[in-house]
Amino acid sequence: MALQKRTDDLDWNDLRYVLALARHGSLSATARFLNVNHATVSRRIAALEETLGLTLFQRRARGYVLTPAAAPVLAAAEQIEAPLLRLGRLGDASRGEQISGTVRITCTEGVASHTIAPQLTGLRQRWPALQIEIAVEHRSLSLARREADIAIRWARPKTGELYASRLGAVPYRLFRNPAAPDRTAVAAFDESLADLPESLWLKKSGLKQTIRSNSMLPLVAAARAGACAVLLPEYIARQYPELAPEPGKPPVTRELWLVLHRDLRNTPRVRAVADYLADGIKRALRQPA
Repeated sequence: MALQKRTDDLDWNDLRYVLALARHGSLSATARFLNVNHATVSRRIAALEETLGLTLFQRRARGYVLTPAAAPVLAAAEQIEAPLLRLGRLGDASRGEQISGTVRITCTEGVASHTIAPQLTGLRQRWPALQIEIAVEHRSLSLARREADIAIRWARPKTGELYASRLGAVPYRLFRNPAAPDRTAVAAFDESLADLPESLWLKKSGLKQTIRSNSMLPLVAAARAGACAVLLPEYIARQYPELAPEPGKPPVTRELWLVLHRDLRNTPRVRAVADYLADGIKRALRQPA
């Protein structure tokens, strides 16, 4: 009966606060997004925690972090949010707001080739009047200067009037073709990308780096051909059945974020593309290794 009462007392508005705090990471940023004060955010989170009998967030130096107990709550909130967003977009369409025009997306090469490009068929079928531009950059293009409308980034931005939505954790593993004759060789990014977490781990690992490039695609091609192993995100490596993971825990885990400028987050064409891409990326990341 106690569990039933807690379920009956749930309020979607409280779940909205959980989603917003998980995405923005601080009371002040969440309050700005929801157009309330930070005390309201704190009070609504505390009320929901009391209703559920769970601690959903821990306060850390870098902001509010979800506890393990919060994972099913966040998943349920996202499931409730998705149809509401779809209804909102139907409402926009009924008011004559056509989803059309150009949307420019900036991301790294691996994300562009393995994450964005596979979704473009469905995206164009849904909104044929849209034009999509993909800017492949290892540096972060400025959303404030309108160098791009949407960014898929490997780190949460720390500055700027930006809206950041966490897409998920991305484990990396070493993958190789089981038929590879050399079991010690690995491919790696060159010195231009030496500061990436995966490059730093490979440098410390002591593995023999025999093939280098500033591009992921030739490294993947070399590994598929059996020339070496390559350190890849699990969700990307799943697209290549000839590559098998090395045993053990993932040596590197990064986070993928979708970032919008706050002034554009409610623009129909940008919001439509952002929501579509976010749904697809989250599904890809949830698939088992």
